[in-house]
Amino acid sequence: MDDTSKQLSTLVSYPALIPYEESLEKNPYDVKGWTGYLSEIDDILDALGERFEDLAVRGGTSGGGGKRKKNKGMARDEVMEVGGRTIRLDAAAAGSGAGGGPVYILVGEIHALQSARNQVSERSLSLLPGSYKLWWDYLRFRSEVLTGSSGGSNPNPDQRLASSSSHRRYRATVSAYERCLVRCNKYPRIWLSYVTYVIRSDPTCSATNVRRLFDRCLLALPATQHQKIWDEYICWVTRSMPPWLEGGNSNVGRDMLGPVCTLYRKGKLGDAAGSGGGGSSINNTADDGDGDGIPPETVLRVVRRYVHSFDPSARELLADLCLKYDRWGEGAATLVSILNDSAYLSPRGTTRHEMWLRFADVVTEHPHEARRAGVDFDAIVRAAVGSTSMSGTDGWDVFDHLPSKEEAGGGVAGSVDDNVAGGSKDADDGNDATAATTTTRPQSNLANLGELEGTLWTKLANYHINSGEFELARSVYEEAMENVSRVRDFSLIFDEYMKFEEGVVEAMMELMEEEDEDGEAVGDDRGVVAGDAPDPSGREGEDKEDLDILLGDAYAKDRNDGGGEGDEDDAPASADIELALARAENLTSRRPLLLNRVLLRQNPHNVGEWTKRSTLYLQLGQTRQAIKALEEAFKSVKAVKSVNGSPSVLWTGLAGIYEDKEKDIDAARTVYRRVCRNGEYLFSDVDDLAQLWAGWVEFELRHENWDNALSVARQSVSNPEPERRNRITRGLGRSLRLWNLLLDLEESLGTVQTTKDAYNRVIEAKVATPSHLLNFASFLTEHKYFEESFNAYERGVELFPFPHPGAKLIWRAYLDSFAKRYEGTKIPRTRELFDRCVEICPPDQASGFFLSYGSFEEQYGLTKRALAVYEKMCTTLPPEEKFSAYQLYIAKTVKYLGVTATRPLYERAIAALEDEPAAKMCLEFSEMETTLGEVERARAALTYGAQLADPRRYPEYWAKWHDFEVQ
Repeated sequence: MDDTSKQLSTLVSYPALIPYEESLEKNPYDVKGWTGYLSEIDDILDALGERFEDLAVRGGTSGGGGKRKKNKGMARDEVMEVGGRTIRLDAAAAGSGAGGGPVYILVGEIHALQSARNQVSERSLSLLPGSYKLWWDYLRFRSEVLTGSSGGSNPNPDQRLASSSSHRRYRATVSAYERCLVRCNKYPRIWLSYVTYVIRSDPTCSATNVRRLFDRCLLALPATQHQKIWDEYICWVTRSMPPWLEGGNSNVGRDMLGPVCTLYRKGKLGDAAGSGGGGSSINNTADDGDGDGIPPETVLRVVRRYVHSFDPSARELLADLCLKYDRWGEGAATLVSILNDSAYLSPRGTTRHEMWLRFADVVTEHPHEARRAGVDFDAIVRAAVGSTSMSGTDGWDVFDHLPSKEEAGGGVAGSVDDNVAGGSKDADDGNDATAATTTTRPQSNLANLGELEGTLWTKLANYHINSGEFELARSVYEEAMENVSRVRDFSLIFDEYMKFEEGVVEAMMELMEEEDEDGEAVGDDRGVVAGDAPDPSGREGEDKEDLDILLGDAYAKDRNDGGGEGDEDDAPASADIELALARAENLTSRRPLLLNRVLLRQNPHNVGEWTKRSTLYLQLGQTRQAIKALEEAFKSVKAVKSVNGSPSVLWTGLAGIYEDKEKDIDAARTVYRRVCRNGEYLFSDVDDLAQLWAGWVEFELRHENWDNALSVARQSVSNPEPERRNRITRGLGRSLRLWNLLLDLEESLGTVQTTKDAYNRVIEAKVATPSHLLNFASFLTEHKYFEESFNAYERGVELFPFPHPGAKLIWRAYLDSFAKRYEGTKIPRTRELFDRCVEICPPDQASGFFLSYGSFEEQYGLTKRALAVYEKMCTTLPPEEKFSAYQLYIAKTVKYLGVTATRPLYERAIAALEDEPAAKMCLEFSEMETTLGEVERARAALTYGAQLADPRRYPEYWAKWHDFEVQ
């Protein structure tokens, strides 16, 4: 009986399947009929599989000989009802070839039914070759049967052949997929199922087969569906989940993982046939056709194709793989392309700061490979930090000069070999470039990258160090310290620079010790020339080459030129060590100046830092440098933006250096003349320029140039020339600092007339203060110009009328000076002055003037007028001073008119005062009447005062009244 007959007999042995056959015979193009038929067969297979698993678990099979063990409980399991058919599971029913057990009977039934199901699928597809449902069901079933993923339908899931690619079942399944793709080649699900099946079941474990299948898939499907394929392709070729699918942060359309990604997520991709024994096979360098693993070049080509042809956002993945497989040049170039793309967003969330650091680390550690790949790290760093002029492109295009075909072997033009060979030339070029770039420094492009500038400069220096270009590294460090504007960046660069110099010193010391040991060895065997017995291992030559790289071109030149012995050989080494030590010491001594320069780049208008810079130069004994620093400060500091001090301090400091350090009086005077007369600097505050004029005057006084000092003081407040006239110079005429200085000098060094003129000018300019007027009047009085002094007082009281605080001082001095000068000879004029004063004087300031007026009348005038002054004082002063004024008035009346004349004064005082002062006045009134024996008058005064004295607030009043009555 052939296979077809066996399959049909198997199908008709199940009564449940016969209706489907009859229905399909009538309507063979019914898709639902075929799918129902296949579903019913699957149900029977599931039932058989479950029974198979149950028997396998309960020990239905015997070991070794296949004989069934006797078990009383097995009788009920000898019969099985499935699909309308009764299956006997005993050995007698199985026959002699069944193996003698129910499990083997079930295995035979399952295999026969699986074969029959395949035959049904083939029949259906021969009639409906374009049905996606039938093809997908058929392919899924065949794949699950061979790979063992169909659950209970496969009795031996672990029995997978891996010995021959011509295995019948594997080849039949592959053939089915190929026949399906003839009609259904636009369905990515079928392609991915095919790829997954080959990955898991290919007996040859060939990565080439999988790769070619992925390529066919990409060629067949439209571009809109390529992303689904590429996700699986990248996952398979890299043995890792694509970054854009990691962590569940999938993009739109990628929320469902494909079969290959699912295998990786479950940890089964490494066990697949095409993996070649797990993830470690990815580093295998075998050819594509040998099949054991995926070569690195294949991985890179696939990912490179994905990046350049489909999704540029995966450049980070390409860079990671390049670095993983030691393709440092391509990795650096890929990172550069990422950094050039300002709109790039990392699928992994990597920041641009982290990308910069990674790129810098790669190029620094592998400078030669980066150069050969066309990555000019020097140009990139300088463009990033704004050290050189940039092109008008949006990014930092560093591939303007790519290596030509002639330069492909040695990298870009001016490769590392040329740089090492021409060390002195490169060093000079580097210095020239440094000088050119420090002239104009554009704004840094790292404003949005945080504090990365210092790190990039140190990486660039390390890049040259690893390339053996020590002089270029030093120039980079020096340029970096002259360009950074953050203290953190400066500290980072300086520390790295110091470590570099210390490393050079240590290396040279070790080299000198080794040369001493070699010299001793040569001394023991003078008959042997060192060059005649080379080291067989070649180690000596390697060490010398390493030292050439570490110590730079100078050491190599000295070693090649130095052919002498003894002291002649030691001299260059000692000189090199001394030079290295001198460099380190010089760098340490320059740190305060370099740090000061960084702070000045942060804010060039910081006057305190410019002053500190000049002081640092003076401490080092570099007077000319201190002068140049201050001259540079004059050009950099804008007065309106200056902080931490006045700009005038800079000019004063420069003049002080010429005066104290250089002992050049004329140069110091020239400094003052430049800023004061010539107006070389535009100040924002008049007081700053006035301070410099005052400093100039004090400078002339220190050197006893009295006439020059007086002349400078006069010029400081005079009207400036029209070409120098501005808001600041015009304001000098109202500077109290300069007027005070001029008036002091005029009184000390000038004549009486020039002093009077100076005071008149300051009064006319309305800059004078009350002290100026008092000093002017005092000066005139000393020189016997009394009327002019009184005129000065008059001008003073006119300039400063009440309620100005200075008015009281001027009137006090005016009245005292006038009274002292005439001593009662011009009484009417004096009375007129007093009357004017008390008339305009505020009540709260008039008490002193009333007392002086009354005293004058008592001494030079009439008693009646004196009492009239005191009476007016009582009515003029504020309420809080009236009690004292009435007491004084009463005392003066008693003195000149007697006690009895005070009764009306007491009465007026009691009527004018407030309650508490009036009560006190009643007590005094009572005491006065008591002394006169007028008891009733005294009691009447006390009775009236009792109305004003509250016993709770003024108990003393009532106590005195009590004492009065007791007496």
